Amino acid sequence: MPEVIVGPLLRWVGETEATIWVETDAECEVEVLGSKARTFSVEGHHFAIVVVSGLDPDRAHEYEVALDGHCAWPPEGYEFPHPSIRPIAADGDLRLLFGSCRTSAPHRPPHTFQRWWHPKGRGIDALHTFALRMLRQPTALWPDAMVMLGDQLYADQPPKNVRETVAPREVHADGPVEVLEDFEEYTVGYRDIWTYPVVRWMLSTMPTSMIFDDHEINDKWKTSQAWLEEMRQTDWYEGRVIGGLMAYWVYQHLGNLSPSELDRDETFAGLRDGGDGSEAVRDLARRAESQDGHSRFSFCSDLGPARLVVVDSRAGRRLEEGQRRIVGEEEWEWVKDKADSGRRHLLLASSLPFLLPYGMHDVEAWSESVGEGAWGKRLRPLGEKVRIAANLDHWACFQRSYREFEQLVIDIASGRCGEPPDTLVTFGGDVHHCFVSKVNLPSDAGTVHSRVWQAVCSGLRKELQLSERLVLGFGHTWIAAKIGRMLAASADVPPPRLSWEMTTRPRFRNQIGTLEIAGGEAGVRIEQATGRWTSPQLRTVIEEKLL
Repeated sequence: MPEVIVGPLLRWVGETEATIWVETDAECEVEVLGSKARTFSVEGHHFAIVVVSGLDPDRAHEYEVALDGHCAWPPEGYEFPHPSIRPIAADGDLRLLFGSCRTSAPHRPPHTFQRWWHPKGRGIDALHTFALRMLRQPTALWPDAMVMLGDQLYADQPPKNVRETVAPREVHADGPVEVLEDFEEYTVGYRDIWTYPVVRWMLSTMPTSMIFDDHEINDKWKTSQAWLEEMRQTDWYEGRVIGGLMAYWVYQHLGNLSPSELDRDETFAGLRDGGDGSEAVRDLARRAESQDGHSRFSFCSDLGPARLVVVDSRAGRRLEEGQRRIVGEEEWEWVKDKADSGRRHLLLASSLPFLLPYGMHDVEAWSESVGEGAWGKRLRPLGEKVRIAANLDHWACFQRSYREFEQLVIDIASGRCGEPPDTLVTFGGDVHHCFVSKVNLPSDAGTVHSRVWQAVCSGLRKELQLSERLVLGFGHTWIAAKIGRMLAASADVPPPRLSWEMTTRPRFRNQIGTLEIAGGEAGVRIEQATGRWTSPQLRTVIEEKLL
């Protein structure tokens, strides 16, 4: 009989519908709560996404996964609560979990040590710790949903057990070693990160949306045009990127889509009745890698009183000199359209923070301007070298897109885009530390109707070395801000129109965030994983009332 080898993952949930994603070890029919779907295959691996409809919005629905009519999940003797679907009411409250950057390693010493005093240390896994806390809580206290903001998978730094599994394969004779090189190896990586027992249970009972970032391909992926042209000259780069994008579409992106969006997805439409989707998915990934300005991977979800718009800030970039954009024009029009929702709370998310500390922001803007000739033709390579060496690839390093983002925030908060929301909260990951910032509009914005905030939570499990903490900590200081502004001004970069101030000092270690909207109020909390690895705990390090 066929078996479930990854999942089930509860992905999209509405008032009366939900989607369940699974990977199986053979072709079969998958059934959940009376709804059925045939598996489709990609490169010999079998997947299904089941659309469950007709849910009672007022209660939780326990579910089982049947393959060809036989119960395959949960297995006999399952040690965790039954997987369940809890519909999200449009007029209810919202508790949203968020975070990014989760490396994979066993959850035991020495891997649970802090990295600054053991080279194998990755710290206590915040996602694992949160799942353990859920097991001790009544379900009324569980989050309604979770958004994972990039680097769910470290394809360029896979753990030892994954490296050992793929080691016998030779995909590219002269390619980089100890990385995931094609779709087949990515399936091993995803199986590793999503089958740790307590996390697997959590993902089966909490709807989760996901966007990717650089480490799911390479930490310098689409940092600059020069780097991209150099990589495209190799005989291994295209195969590796296409394999990663194929895996992202199957393992992550499909589950971000609502049932109606699945119906409209051209690639998925050809796979609804099963069959081999290898060529179709490969063609989609090839177009996503080669085209400029439209990634196909941004998505939008309505979660109770809030609308969540997640922007792909990686695959759709334009890198040519004079045309640099972190989000293409067509995709940005889509973002603006989705941001006008009429809901009381608007959540704009990107794997990369929209707003960096001032020193970091201005240095990134300086590097782009110098690379485009602000200091003369002879010094153009300086900006490019700094950008590649320091991985400067955030919104500030794409000033056209950053200025468009500023204008969108101003237009929304001042009511120029229809009915303004009570709060506009931007979310980001990537930077391996956490902070919350209050955002202020310029004086010429007119009447401000919305409270604007940014919450950055990174990483779920990405302990930094002491030297890395010191560098990032310095980036938050007034000295760094002064130096950055001087550099930016020397390259004719105007100061940002928005202003922002951190409410607390930056927090390091492994952390996870929660946004809560209830009773007309909103707040955000960042919690740090701490304690012994056998009984880890979460300790609040940042808590801020947003409304």
